[in-house]
Amino acid sequence: SVTKLEPLAHDVMLLELDLESGAVLDYEAGQYLNILLPDGARRSYSFTERSGTTQRIALQIRLMPGGRFTPEVFSTMKLGDKLKLEGPLGEFVLREPSDKPLIFVAGATGFAPVKSLLEEAFHQGITRPLYFYWGVRKRRDLYMQELVQQWQAAHPNFHFVPVLSEATDEDAWSGRTGFVHQAILADFPSLAGCAVYACGSVKMVEVAKPAFIAQGLSEDFCFSDAFTPQSSPQAV
Repeated sequence: SVTKLEPLAHDVMLLELDLESGAVLDYEAGQYLNILLPDGARRSYSFTERSGTTQRIALQIRLMPGGRFTPEVFSTMKLGDKLKLEGPLGEFVLREPSDKPLIFVAGATGFAPVKSLLEEAFHQGITRPLYFYWGVRKRRDLYMQELVQQWQAAHPNFHFVPVLSEATDEDAWSGRTGFVHQAILADFPSLAGCAVYACGSVKMVEVAKPAFIAQGLSEDFCFSDAFTPQSSPQAV
């Protein structure tokens, strides 16, 4: 049952759902669920909170013009509407304990599962360096910045690097620009000894993963989820 619809950005909606009849769901940070459309088609969205048992689920829905589900979320969906779900699914979860600095990289709403993984890392009390690189097109695409600032204030080992790929004069942006994976490659001449968790478009993951490995990252410590507008995310 839909209990909340709150715009987070011009094209991102917070969709909160309550399970009915007292049902609860156990999930791990980084996993996802499927929303079942009336004809049986599936649309997949990541959990946005740390691991837990819950009756309330928060999802971040990015508008896909011409899509079969997201335009409804932004136009006609209302509180009390019913949706069918299946899950939890996926293995994009923290591989802990380890001794490695953790680098999280998100493209656009890849922020959703990375948020859940970071909050799980904070909850576990990980004191090793935690780096979060978030690649978006324009400054307006960086949503929930107050939360990220709270993370920075509360966790000295947490480092946030936003990267804009299509910054314009209107953005008044003095930060990093270009592709997000290139910012990581520039900051880490060697990725040996690190673990990387990457979530974004198939194209981003397909380009970033071999580049990270070429720069010393062990393939055993490169974890990724890639999503497409039709069936996001899928394991890579």
